Amino acid sequence: MIRRIAAVPNHYRLGYVANGMSVWDVDDAHIERLGREVAAIPGVSHCYRRPRHLPEWPYNLFVMLHGRTREEVERQAEALRERLGEACRDHRILYSSRILKKTGLRLARRPGPPR
Repeated sequence: MIRRIAAVPNHYRLGYVANGMSVWDVDDAHIERLGREVAAIPGVSHCYRRPRHLPEWPYNLFVMLHGRTREEVERQAEALRERLGEACRDHRILYSSRILKKTGLRLARRPGPPR
């Protein structure tokens, strides 16, 4: 069953070359609600909760931000920080350092009689 058909633009070719995975230390009591709010923000392509790995890694909310410059991504992160409010204790932006080979979905034909 096909559930969804969608275009997947190459954001690098569109000029969005400053891409950063922002990681957030959000109070667990508020993360479900805030995660849904953040996921609904236009321009957020990925938003998900991940387990903390204390004491080295306190971050539990991951949000991918895209921009044409790092300054643009940092402005998005600041707006996101304001939205998270006091539930957010800390955050970092992990910028992409290289592009890994991306391939789209490939469907193999089912074996059967020739058409």
